[in-house]
Amino acid sequence: MTASGRDRMRPFELIGIAVIVGVFTGIVVLMSTRDLTLSAIWLGVAFIAMLVISATVILMIRPRKDELADIEELAATAPARTSETTTSKKKPTTTAARSAGTAKPVKKK
Repeated sequence: MTASGRDRMRPFELIGIAVIVGVFTGIVVLMSTRDLTLSAIWLGVAFIAMLVISATVILMIRPRKDELADIEELAATAPARTSETTTSKKKPTTTAARSAGTAKPVKKK
């Protein structure tokens, strides 16, 4: 299933909202302080904060049924990892490393 136009535009909508919030904050600070540097700093801070907040909120939203079906379909078509590939990459152990910790405790009489 391909993504709809609305789904493809969603990231741009979030960036656009963050830009609007940042510009608004920058204008308010510029009109209040008449300091262009401080205004630019607050514009950047508001932009980044809005991006982080909106991304966090989007991650908290539970996917719909059709989105869950897409996720399951993609997971089913993804190549499965086998244990053979992970076991073949193990480093060889030395005799000292194999015998470390295998000594039996001495019993007191």
